[in-house]
Amino acid sequence: MTPEDTEEKTEPNLFRGTLQSAKTTVTNCGNNVYSGYGSPLDAIANPLANGGWVCTEADSWIAELKEQCTGIPEAFDDAVSTIQARIGSEPDRVPENDWRGNNWPRQWRMQSMY
Repeated sequence: MTPEDTEEKTEPNLFRGTLQSAKTTVTNCGNNVYSGYGSPLDAIANPLANGGWVCTEADSWIAELKEQCTGIPEAFDDAVSTIQARIGSEPDRVPENDWRGNNWPRQWRMQSMY
């Protein structure tokens, strides 16, 4: 028996790579909300607040809408933290034939629903 026979065979953890890509995507989307674009709701609320909807209910409706969207930036932060925690729990390499290794799909595509 050679040392190679007793050595555990491993392969790259492709699932970990997918998590890292997801973290980058979520971070970039969150940055877009924070810098330059503002709240996703601003495109609706600002024109309405600046005379686009004049009635007794407009101000309270816009305030309620803005209040409902206040958690959007924090949601991005929470998502990044959750993904980072999972990345931290994933090894760089996994045992051969592990679901996170070469068996992990490298390309995602829409499946036919019919």
